Amino acid sequence: MNDHRPSRVGVRHLVVLAVVVAVALGVRLVGIRHGLPFAYNPDEELHFVPPAARAAEGDLDPGYFENPSGFTYVVAVVLRAAFPGQDLPALLADDPGAVFLVARVVSAVLGALTVVAVHAVGRRVLDPAAGLWAAALLAVAYLPVFYGHQALNDAATLLPVVLATGACVSLHRRGRWRDALAAGALVGLAAGTKYLAAPMALVVALAVALRVVAGRQPVGPALARLGGAAVACLAGVLVLNPYIALAASRFWSEFRGQTGQASSAKLGQDGSAWLDYPVSLLWGLGLVPVVLAAAGFVLLLRRDRGTAVLLVCFPVVLYVSMAVQGRWFGRWLLPAYPALVLLAAVAARELAAVVARRVPAPVATGVVGLLVLAQPLVDVARSDVLLTRTDTRQVALDALLAQVPPDSRLVVEPALPRSWLATLRDARLEVRPVPRPHQAYEARLEPGLLDTYRSEGWCWVVVSGQQRERGLAAGLPGALAYYRDLEAEGDTVVTSSPYADGDRPPFSFDFSFNYYPPAHHRPGPVMEVHRLHDC
Repeated sequence: MNDHRPSRVGVRHLVVLAVVVAVALGVRLVGIRHGLPFAYNPDEELHFVPPAARAAEGDLDPGYFENPSGFTYVVAVVLRAAFPGQDLPALLADDPGAVFLVARVVSAVLGALTVVAVHAVGRRVLDPAAGLWAAALLAVAYLPVFYGHQALNDAATLLPVVLATGACVSLHRRGRWRDALAAGALVGLAAGTKYLAAPMALVVALAVALRVVAGRQPVGPALARLGGAAVACLAGVLVLNPYIALAASRFWSEFRGQTGQASSAKLGQDGSAWLDYPVSLLWGLGLVPVVLAAAGFVLLLRRDRGTAVLLVCFPVVLYVSMAVQGRWFGRWLLPAYPALVLLAAVAARELAAVVARRVPAPVATGVVGLLVLAQPLVDVARSDVLLTRTDTRQVALDALLAQVPPDSRLVVEPALPRSWLATLRDARLEVRPVPRPHQAYEARLEPGLLDTYRSEGWCWVVVSGQQRERGLAAGLPGALAYYRDLEAEGDTVVTSSPYADGDRPPFSFDFSFNYYPPAHHRPGPVMEVHRLHDC
């Protein structure tokens, strides 16, 4: 680790890497059709795939700036190649499952490429063994795998983040112009994929500052390189998001709106982001990997202080910047995972070396591998099997179509995709317009609405637990009374539960989308269909 030159790797090393990458891709592809033809994540349904379909036809204006357009454009290129000569928006309307599937495969492949990239960075900035450990950790970490199943920018962002991390370490060690430009451009590409990656610009600045403080580079050349990195960063952002400049007023309006939303808690969200983010690592990355990351930082700090500080910088900055916000989700910490697995790899490699003093090296690697990867492997296997099962919302839809007479009038809560509602309308079921957003809907609920439904002939009420649990968790008096009276004043004719034994875990925004608790037997929320009395 002293000369920082990557060592040669043998055939066995490459075979192991190939197996790790194959596993990474495999666990992201199993269950990738979940929910289709419906996309139950609203961002996937509304904000990524439809703009990608339009972009594939030449309309590059995303019309949406709460998330950057980098991932959207990548999906657009693949869609164009996958469906040559076809009208993508029309295909999305006619066969949404095919379009969403291709978009999800893009996310899965980018996840597997991230595993390749973290191995390359680990091999270069640490050593080959650490590179393999980092690849294995990221290959099966629960949250990266789960979001690798969806056409969202969360997992896709990790690829440029990994590469930017390696460029920052190279900049610190060598201080070359090409390292500065690469680091800046890659941070720009990462931020152009997900805004949460933008704080990595501080890692670039830190890499330069450490060289100056250590007397390895004069202030003038260091500042020049930092300026060059800033220009490259801006260029990277604009390459993936040209409409930031072309539609600046719309961008700033929506970006400020997104920032404003993040400052307020989600309805029904309790606890503390300062605590919940670290706790999310225990299931999103794994308990043992988190412990190893802390140990790896200590070990690396003794041997290569600059690299240790650079690797820990972004996770800390991202954590603090997210924890001060009013709302939080475990997936928002995903950009920190590459640095954390690199740190964990340092400790895993050392642990394997210690065990190898008592048993043969292959046995030592296997024992440590089992210790390090057991929890993520079990969690990912359980999740993949779950995603192959029918979603509760599909079960409820099938029951509705079978049991509710044509021309009936339904009230459907706003936590369901528009295409799901369109299926009801195609079956001659009238759906009462219920505006989003979800939080405003819950705030408007009160028992008198049931009398309004009756008087207007809306005799069927479809309830989504993903919607209801928000109001109940927030203790909204109107929502509490509404759902209580709904059960008392109607018959529950359909119940579709994701829980095998009926035992519902406490409401969690994270777990209502990623189904981590073992109580989940299938994807989706509890779905209920009520038939109002005297209607």
